[in-house]
Amino acid sequence: MSDVSAWRELFVATDARGLAHLAHAAGVAVGSLDQPSHGPRSSLTPAQLRAGVRALDICPPDGVDLNTVLDELGAAVWAHGVHPLDVACVAHLHPPSVVPAVVSELTIASSNQSMDSWDQSPAATEVELHLMDFLGTRIGFPASASGVMTSGGTASNLLGLTLARSWAASKIGVDVLTSGLPEHARTWRFLASNQAHFSVQRAAAQLGLGRDAVVSVPTDDTGAMDIVALDATLELLNGQGLVPVAIVATAGTTDLGAIDPASLIAQRARDVGAWLHVDAAVAGAFIMSERLRERLVGLELADSVTIDFHKLWWQPFNASALVVRDVERFDLLRVRSHYLDRGDELEGMVNLVGRSLDTSRRFDAAKVVASLRTMGQRTFAAMLEHLVDLAVYAASAIDASDDFELVAPVSTVSCVFDAPGRDADDLRRVQQELLADGVMVLGRTTINKRAALKFTFMNPLATSDDVDELLSVVAGRLRG
Repeated sequence: MSDVSAWRELFVATDARGLAHLAHAAGVAVGSLDQPSHGPRSSLTPAQLRAGVRALDICPPDGVDLNTVLDELGAAVWAHGVHPLDVACVAHLHPPSVVPAVVSELTIASSNQSMDSWDQSPAATEVELHLMDFLGTRIGFPASASGVMTSGGTASNLLGLTLARSWAASKIGVDVLTSGLPEHARTWRFLASNQAHFSVQRAAAQLGLGRDAVVSVPTDDTGAMDIVALDATLELLNGQGLVPVAIVATAGTTDLGAIDPASLIAQRARDVGAWLHVDAAVAGAFIMSERLRERLVGLELADSVTIDFHKLWWQPFNASALVVRDVERFDLLRVRSHYLDRGDELEGMVNLVGRSLDTSRRFDAAKVVASLRTMGQRTFAAMLEHLVDLAVYAASAIDASDDFELVAPVSTVSCVFDAPGRDADDLRRVQQELLADGVMVLGRTTINKRAALKFTFMNPLATSDDVDELLSVVAGRLRG
């Protein structure tokens, strides 16, 4: 038999010795983040980054001292990563992390609760359920609402549309989990705007309907679903004998941040008997602001809602949620097992695996709760409103500029623009040069075949002066 005592310090222990060892290691890990500042990213080339990383022997015959390992990661990785707190990191929905969430990550990993069954995560299960109740209340759902944490918006959208598919089948007496798709499924369609996230198409493919089952609905000048176009699309489908089983409304499109008119879409969904899923991965945070929540009118009418905490809730990746208005809808997904979710649990025990497409999951609800309790609703709302105001300011500065032109009005925290007289190659050159030089992580996209640049404001510490500087840098590069 081996001498197991030699392995003790490899594991987290909660006695005095174990916690002291963990605290020391955590201190070294924090220190490894203290690297020379290079703006939003260093200017190392892909080849240089690759050489530095490949120099690390991933698993040597004998282990290396942890302090050395952490220092090496600091020099090779953290020094050359993207820094979301830098004001010039404005390309994506990539937030800086708040401290309560980061320190909670340590305790989440240390305690290692597995969120699939109550007997592996008793108190943690109750925390996640409490957070889901909170979200349901904020959304405006009835008391029957609940939800589950997922790994991201793509996973939440897939889960919501999985429920929609199973619900459509159940209405014609088919259990999809048992017998698979019925013949009727050839006529089923998901409707979403032409600015909806690609995960809607991916979900249709994974659910056996195929990407062609997603019908794209035109949008208006803001990038939001055009309700007249939706009516025309529904009429066309009806004439073709096709059945809309789900309509996906987007609250905050990836590029323009546009918010579809959920109230009007909900009426159409009810009229045709379709499930309404709202992808509120971006603008779902607006439920926390009295000023901004009016933009989400109709959200409370949805059957399911996606909310991403690792966007405008400033949480580390990964943290998302799928919230449903009726918790019993999760029964459409549930598969019993002899060892995990047996169905004979004591009263009050909830096995969250019955709601999830995953089995083992992290206790990510803990970091969200720790963050919200620390920030408080007023501070949270103020930071969120500041970012929306910053995007509006950027739009006004662009309107006043001779160098740029807005592509669409600002709806949330994104500002999309181009440069009159410049073509797609000019915009590509500027975006790639700024990235390569480590000066700015700038967004670039295409809207209705129009090449554009994009600012996405995720950092509440950024100011209007920073916006002016960002625009000045981009304009200078375009002229150069």
